Formats: sequence, structure tokens, C-alpha cells
Amino acid sequence: HGMPHVENMAAPRSPMLSFTAGRQRGRLDKLSWSHLELIRRLWKEHLVVKGILNKEDARVARASGVDGIIVSNHGGRQLDGAISPLRVLPRIASEAGGMTVMMDSGIRRGTDVLKALALGAQFVFIGRPFLYAAAVAGAAGVQHAIKLLQGEIDRDMALLGITTFANMRRERLMDARSFDGGKFAAGVSAVDNT
Repeated sequence: HGMPHVENMAAPRSPMLSFTAGRQRGRLDKLSWSHLELIRRLWKEHLVVKGILNKEDARVARASGVDGIIVSNHGGRQLDGAISPLRVLPRIASEAGGMTVMMDSGIRRGTDVLKALALGAQFVFIGRPFLYAAAVAGAAGVQHAIKLLQGEIDRDMALLGITTFANMRRERLMDARSFDGGKFAAGVSAVDNT
């Protein structure tokens, strides 16, 4: 499997696209919702769309027959000024209807996982911490990172007095702005165990 690398950084290996496909780039890279509808007609299996950051897109995805969405800013790598998925997750989840709502980007701790679940995610992806763990210690590093994250989630749930993810509801979150009038903290950052 070799040395870990980040896909959006140059790597010394052969190109992923043929010369012909590369020449077409720029003419065929503008996807629209009509493309998604075509894909849905042709693909009868589960269809998931990643990169949803507003409720209008969630609504269109649902109308297009998508089975699931991933609320994501692609880790801030593609468009560094994109909003944090945790901030928009509740609005998007409210538009999901029967779609599965997943989330990634910015998840680093057990409390991040619990916040995402409380705000409407049914599944949370975590990438960068495991990339770092793999870079430092290979497979053993990833196993250690998984153990640490699982321990954090177990401990955080115990401190909140909950035993299942289903008990992690939005009512358990407190908006940090309510404590200081929004001067210092921004967004959902605290968990309430009362």
C-alpha cells in the first residue's frame, strides 16, 4: 500500500486519466442536477451525494431520488471558506425526508461525533485523524486512534448519562453564544448533561 499521500497533492505516479479524458476536462466538468437525475434513472442501487451544505440542495437531492447525502465541505480542502458542516447540519437534516444524512469534515473528537448525531447526522465519517495516525505509525497508529476515539465516545456518553446514540438528541446541546452574548464563542460548542 506504500506511503500515505493526500489525493489533492501531486504524487509521483502515472496519471489517473487517459490523455483523451484529460483533453475533455473543462468541457465535461460542469455537473448539474439534471446529471444527477440521469444517474438516478440509470443507477437503481443506493445513490449518495457528497458536498451538500444548504437545505435547498438537500431538497433538490431528495426530489431527484437520492438515497443519502453527506453534509461536507470536503475537509476545507476544495473551498477553504466553506461553512462548517456542523453549523448547517440541523437545517439540512430537517429537509432530508427519507434520505440518510451523513456528515464529515472537522470531526476530531468523540464530542464532535456526538454533536453531529445530536444535530441530525445518522452516520459520521472521520478521515484526517486516521490519516495522521497512519502517517505516524501505520496500521498500529490507526488502531490506536480508533481505540482513543472509541474511548472518548464511551466516556462522553457516560458523562452525559446516555447509553445509546439514540439518546444523543439536539436538546442536549447548548449554544455557546447564549453564555457570552456571542462575543467570544461561536456556534454549538457545549454539551448539556442535565
